[in-house]
Amino acid sequence: MPLGIIANLDKPTTVDVTRDILGYLSELGTDAMLPVNLAIQIERTELGFTEQEIAQESSAIIVLGGDGTLLSVARRWPFWGVPLLGVNLGHLGFLTEVEERGTKEAVAMIAKNEIRLQERMMLKATVHRKGIRVSEAFALNDCVVTKGAFARMIRLEVHIGKSYLETFPADGVIIATPTGSTAYSLSAGGPIVDPSMQLMLLTPICPHMLQARPVVISAREKIRIKLHSVHEDMVLTLDGQEGIRLYPDDEVLIEKADIVTRLIKIAPRSFYDVLRHKMSETTLPQAQL
Repeated sequence: MPLGIIANLDKPTTVDVTRDILGYLSELGTDAMLPVNLAIQIERTELGFTEQEIAQESSAIIVLGGDGTLLSVARRWPFWGVPLLGVNLGHLGFLTEVEERGTKEAVAMIAKNEIRLQERMMLKATVHRKGIRVSEAFALNDCVVTKGAFARMIRLEVHIGKSYLETFPADGVIIATPTGSTAYSLSAGGPIVDPSMQLMLLTPICPHMLQARPVVISAREKIRIKLHSVHEDMVLTLDGQEGIRLYPDDEVLIEKADIVTRLIKIAPRSFYDVLRHKMSETTLPQAQL
């Protein structure tokens, strides 16, 4: 089966790396499938296909960019559940598996099926307005309910399952997966969690209440957040990349999704090896690159 290649065209080395991968695949006798815009960019229009065709026909997809690029692909249908290999062309990557210099070896291992797959939990967020479901979306890192840039704090009424947790004023609240524990949640004071675990993290953003602290929640629960605010400058963001406008008295229901992200693992390193290495590179965690 062919391999798909999806790339962030804003990265300066994207075109060269894509051409290198096509050369490696040609040596291995493996076909490639590219999105039409990438195929045009490298002047190989015969390799251009729709995203649905790439997802259906490819045995795996190589994602060129940073963590942000991989998040964008993982969140989009029709790529749900398709094995993804992240190649880091950015500066800091917890999700990307290999750096640019390791691309050739990684491609060869995928072609020979000498890989491991790791499933990552995802979140489903549903927005209810006056009892009617108005929006539904998915995230791999986190779902964030937050105020706008110039708005005052919002009051967040939080329920876990059938139990009331707390109502607190804050700039917002982050609901993160274990994968997202090293992103925005970490910056807001949340714990780092092994990404193989099944749980959710609730991390308040600048709460104006001493007892509003991060909470670890079972993946079997559902988190319901009701917004109490006199202004309408509020938003639900998914992985920091998509936004859904929110209004006073809206309710946001966040739960474990039925879909997963499947990441290709090649290097025999643990999450803690990656954590030690990445955290020594910088003291400022980033969700997107």
